[in-house]
Amino acid sequence: MKTICKNLRILTAPNSGPMTFLGTNTYILGTGSDLCIIDPGPINEHHYYKLQKVLRAEEPSYILITHSHLDHSASAKRLAQEFHIPILAHGNPAGARSEFMKRILQKSKEIGGLEGLDQDFYPDSSISGGEIIKGHGWTLEVLHTPGHLSDHLCFSYKEEEILFTGDLVMGWTSTLISPPDGDIGHYYNSLDKLLQRDEDIYLPGHGSEIRNAKLYVANLKKHRLEREKQILQILSKEDASSFQIANIIYQELPEPLIRAGTRNVLAHLINLLERNLVICKSPVSSGASFSVKE
Repeated sequence: MKTICKNLRILTAPNSGPMTFLGTNTYILGTGSDLCIIDPGPINEHHYYKLQKVLRAEEPSYILITHSHLDHSASAKRLAQEFHIPILAHGNPAGARSEFMKRILQKSKEIGGLEGLDQDFYPDSSISGGEIIKGHGWTLEVLHTPGHLSDHLCFSYKEEEILFTGDLVMGWTSTLISPPDGDIGHYYNSLDKLLQRDEDIYLPGHGSEIRNAKLYVANLKKHRLEREKQILQILSKEDASSFQIANIIYQELPEPLIRAGTRNVLAHLINLLERNLVICKSPVSSGASFSVKE
């Protein structure tokens, strides 16, 4: 357990890995009473015990979930039942998909995705952006920030001008965007939303705090736009699938990261398809061949 600033502590779950870095960050907002738990984390007895110890000594009021991936939301139900506190989250990734993504899904059953999704998760109260949540000494503004996942939320800690960014902006690498619930167009829009705000310190779901956050976000968007150009350059030479493109772009990476890269490439290709820059003559999937539109 580490104190970040007045009224704010962090506890990192021991679920380190290639997709989670050192583990999932759980944030405890408040002191003594009206505690708010942001992302209680995965099902892990060691992590739960540490969190439980804090909450038994103090008075929790809310559980907030940035998004419904298992490493963030899986222990929420147990925590809510033990301490009789409500879970607040968006909780409807399928309903928050873009209309274009919904049309893609009507035509293709082989798009994949849904890895890591907490399909049994549901909140006690649904929040979708614009809400203000208050406790003793703290105020949070809810932002809907899809991209990594369509039900993704960020939370602005008003008293300290800090933004809890979940997996939209992580402190160690760029995020996974895996269709159908990951969406590059949504991701660009969410990054732009963050760039228009005042917060310049971010607390991510994985990795350390991010200072000079606006520059960091601008570089994330620049990275994605450069990746888009790289994909179009590859397709200008020959038709290719997301799997084939990922094996060119990420050839130096370990196999698990190439698989993740394939999902990111597919997200780019779907976005390019929506913008009428590429075509796909078969149902969209990781193995479907794409070509540049002439």
